[in-house]
Amino acid sequence: MLNRPVPFFGSGDDSGETGWNADRDPQFRLTLLWLFLALPVLVVIGRVGQLQLDLQDDFAAAFSRTTETFQEIPARDGRILAADGSVLAGDVERYDVAVHYREIQDPPDNDWIASKARYRLSKADRKDKVKLNEEKGKVIAERELLWQKLADLAGRPLNDLLESRKKQQTRVERIKESVQRRYRQRHQKTQSNDALVERTTEFSWNAFWERIQQAISEPPEQSDSLRVIEDEENYHSVIANIDAEMKAEIEGHPERYPYTKILTHSHRTYPKGEFAAHLIGFRKPLSEEQLQKRRETYPDGDPLDYHVGDPSGVSGLELSYDSHLKGVRGRQSLIKNWRDEIVDTRIVRPPQHGRDLVLTLDSEVQLRAEQLLDQALTKVTLKGTVDPETSHGRFRDPTCPQGGCLVAIDVHTGAILAAAAAPRFDLNLMVSPDSDQWDDVMSDPRSPFLSRATQMALPPGSVFKVISAVASIESGKMPPHETFYCQGYLDSTDKHRCLPFRHYGVGHGEVTLADALCRSCNVYFYTAARRMGPQTLVDWARRFGIGQKTGVDLPSESAGYLPAPDLPLAPGERRPAWRPGDTLDLAIGQSKLMVTPLQIVRAMAAVANGGNLVTPHLAAESGPSLMDSSSSIRSSPSNLQPSSIEGLHEETLDNIREGLRMVVHHPRGTGYKTVRMKEVTIAGKTGTAETNGIDHAWFAGYVPAEQPRIAFVVVLQNGGGGGAAAGPVAHEFVKKLVELGLVTKVPNLVSERDSTRHSQKR
Repeated sequence: MLNRPVPFFGSGDDSGETGWNADRDPQFRLTLLWLFLALPVLVVIGRVGQLQLDLQDDFAAAFSRTTETFQEIPARDGRILAADGSVLAGDVERYDVAVHYREIQDPPDNDWIASKARYRLSKADRKDKVKLNEEKGKVIAERELLWQKLADLAGRPLNDLLESRKKQQTRVERIKESVQRRYRQRHQKTQSNDALVERTTEFSWNAFWERIQQAISEPPEQSDSLRVIEDEENYHSVIANIDAEMKAEIEGHPERYPYTKILTHSHRTYPKGEFAAHLIGFRKPLSEEQLQKRRETYPDGDPLDYHVGDPSGVSGLELSYDSHLKGVRGRQSLIKNWRDEIVDTRIVRPPQHGRDLVLTLDSEVQLRAEQLLDQALTKVTLKGTVDPETSHGRFRDPTCPQGGCLVAIDVHTGAILAAAAAPRFDLNLMVSPDSDQWDDVMSDPRSPFLSRATQMALPPGSVFKVISAVASIESGKMPPHETFYCQGYLDSTDKHRCLPFRHYGVGHGEVTLADALCRSCNVYFYTAARRMGPQTLVDWARRFGIGQKTGVDLPSESAGYLPAPDLPLAPGERRPAWRPGDTLDLAIGQSKLMVTPLQIVRAMAAVANGGNLVTPHLAAESGPSLMDSSSSIRSSPSNLQPSSIEGLHEETLDNIREGLRMVVHHPRGTGYKTVRMKEVTIAGKTGTAETNGIDHAWFAGYVPAEQPRIAFVVVLQNGGGGGAAAGPVAHEFVKKLVELGLVTKVPNLVSERDSTRHSQKR
């Protein structure tokens, strides 16, 4: 400045100074100062402009960003219905009361209680410890009041709910402890690896910076602090299977029951208990191992979308038609904003409810069949009775059947009207096991879980003579009208005999094929088998489906066993010798022959319908359905057509039918005293399968004989004689068919006198 003070000892002459002097140009100095002030402001303004113009979307995106989560839509499984529409199996909704874990926890979590108390207070009061403690006491009191309300509403003691809470808390704490233990192990391993790296490498700023970024971005669950697992923020069931009124009360008044919600579950029920238990089968939750097998079977995705715990068919129709009955859960997309509020929903995959399965089963016929079997299993054959079916004709010891089966099918379609078995089990026992009932069923030596219609393979005895008769006629070795003289034994008086010779020393005398069936003449069929040889007999047995599965829509069907001289052998296996006695025994249904009730009733239906083998089935349309994985649309069960038995002539069947009618309606017939009815003509064959112990009782036939509609078979395991034991069951069963109008009464029956005269002519 020009007027600045001058030093006392100075010259006061500045003419000699050199360089720039700010005082000589104050305007420039002010400009420079403004520049230093303006530059930071411009930088700030520029940054604000950049944020508003260029980076606005980036910052706003945090508030407009949405997240997508997926939620499953439940689907119900289909029902199993009888032909009359009655429900045999179906899903029933069950309601459970679920409470948030923090309300279950005892003692309560202090942080959670404090957070609820602070939320109720103003900002100023939150700092007041006295008011905070008072509010915390109110929260705890309301918590206890909630449990008292739930106990009163459910009509249960408060201690019961306390026990349920303890179970849920123990389970969650165990899960949390396991999760923390695994984390600590993983964390210790990571620290040891990091220490090893630090000792073996030099310090670098890049590594240091990476460690900082890793610590910042590390998820909360990877921190060393006490973590909160998902189960601690979820609802847990504390009261199971509540009624609809309690459900409505809780859902209608959420302010009274905070932190409480209703969980809806569906479970399989069987309203009729043990009714047709072996046919219906049951479902059980899918295990992890079973799910893994399904993943291996369907590497591109399970078409039924099974999860662990989903009910899956285990036996019976529940297994055969699992893909038909199984509901496929849907999938829903939920779009949420930054506040976790749902802003949009979208159905990704709609749920597919399982389809109902309507059966051919007649409820009244099935029920009557089961009642008859139950009664038969309580009857004891008295000591000293003689069975006319057996070759030895021995006197019986006291017997009581160990099991029974009764199957009835439509002779033209194969539709199963009844397939009863005894003993049985309650299907609900498989859904909700009871220890006492379970012990009773498991300790029953009669095998109540055995599906006797499809899995019980027994020797058929004289019932098999129907097929032997067909083979003898078609082979031409034993013409049906040729008179044969039965002397009571084949070659020797001590074996291969008929019953009259055993007791009276005489045979049946002159008989034709119809007479041999009527009186069950063993010697006649021994002779026929000897003339035609074993292979012819075996071939015809195969044509009738013996030794083969029938194709019924039930799982685990047994094929039985048909002994034959031409059976295929495994590599290195030696063919057993076929002896002449094997052929003779096979002709009367003995030897090693084993058949199922379904095989016999199908063979009897073929005789009745003109020589067509039907496929027995329970579904209204036979055959299990499959899921089309490409379109996720189920295909309907396919309808299998009957197959004609090759080489079987109608004339042959006429002769067989005549003999089967005489079995029941001729005075000398083996079923005359126990099976015959005045209202309807019954055609059939009795059979007693000899064993080392108590024999098996059989009766197989069809009604009405003039116009066959229904074929049926009765089997009593270890029941004794076919005519004496199985015959009365068959009689009462046909009586029920007549009462229900399933079999039409025939006014003009073949009279006993005409039948006797017809037999004498032959």
